Amino acid sequence: MEEESFPGQFKRLEDKIEDLIQTCRHLQQTESELEAKIYELEGALKAKVAAEQEYAGERSVVRSRIDDLLSRLDQVLGTK
Repeated sequence: MEEESFPGQFKRLEDKIEDLIQTCRHLQQTESELEAKIYELEGALKAKVAAEQEYAGERSVVRSRIDDLLSRLDQVLGTK
């Protein structure tokens, strides 16, 4: 087996390092994109949680008013 020349080995090493640098840059870009997506999704989730809490509060108020009206109706009709 013939040994590769020093300049050839050096060139191969440079090429591999350049490939690694490109891979790192690509991974950093992907990471940034994913972090932005996470931030976006967390914001959407917070908005949905807030909307759900608001809906639950409104539903509770409506249920309370219905119960009050039914109670008043029972009193008027003399039932219960």
